[in-house]
Amino acid sequence: MKKNLQMLALGFLISAVVLFIGDQFFITDTDAATETKATQKATETKANSSTKNSDDSNTWKKKYEDLLAQQELEKKEAEDAKKAEEAKANEVKTYTLTIQKGEPSSKAGEELQANGIIKSADDFNKYVKDNGYEGYIRDGQYEVKSDMSYEEIAKLLSHR
Repeated sequence: MKKNLQMLALGFLISAVVLFIGDQFFITDTDAATETKATQKATETKANSSTKNSDDSNTWKKKYEDLLAQQELEKKEAEDAKKAEEAKANEVKTYTLTIQKGEPSSKAGEELQANGIIKSADDFNKYVKDNGYEGYIRDGQYEVKSDMSYEEIAKLLSHR
């Protein structure tokens, strides 16, 4: 049995030597050709991918620049809209207020607020009441402007 194992080991050794020699002398040319082809393919792939990456980076650059331009445009439009809103808010409005005989003074505040002359009818009515103008408001037509203070409007309506 010992002899059989020795022969088996010797067979494996000889097979390994034969495969090694065949690999070194006969298959090497084929491997070299394969390696050369693989190197050429790798070089071509790198060139193609670098061209593709260059195209991709150019595409992404353009998209990024377009996005930045769009954001700047939106920002400018928002600023323009805000300026237009401010200009509209700062615009002086003129309204002819008509007070009929027997109408309460609170009606004047409501009409002034509805027409954009004052911001709050409640605040105006409170001002009129607190400062004693409530009983002195007269009927008639009055031209009021949005840049007038509560005091100016109250004095105009009460003929003071």
